[in-house]
Amino acid sequence: MEEKTFTLNIHQTGQWQYETTIPEIGVSKTAPMLDIALNITLRDIVEHLTTRYLILVFVDPQERPQTDLEQQAAFEVERLCIAPHVLFARERHMVFVLLLSLTHVQAAWLNEQKGKFFDWCYTQDEIEVGTR
Repeated sequence: MEEKTFTLNIHQTGQWQYETTIPEIGVSKTAPMLDIALNITLRDIVEHLTTRYLILVFVDPQERPQTDLEQQAAFEVERLCIAPHVLFARERHMVFVLLLSLTHVQAAWLNEQKGKFFDWCYTQDEIEVGTR
């Protein structure tokens, strides 16, 4: 596993105002008390470290709008409770937030669909996806 370092900046911006920021992950929180600011920042850190994304990749040399296969793939991912909805779609990629780890049935379904609904799929963490 790659070691990563993050910077936590804490500023008292007023008598009852604290701001915490972590520039590397785009977190900035403000609260009236330091312990509250740190607590909500900690939640963002945990979310950042534990969020995983499922990315489906479609190859289409004609660069046309979303195809029926993409719509069907999104429907099936939602139907199988792999992810609740498409987070975003761009440049032939559909990105979903994984709420839980994939089950064996879900992983098997994804493997079976390669070449049918989509060309390949993979998971990444939040830093790799760069959604912030």
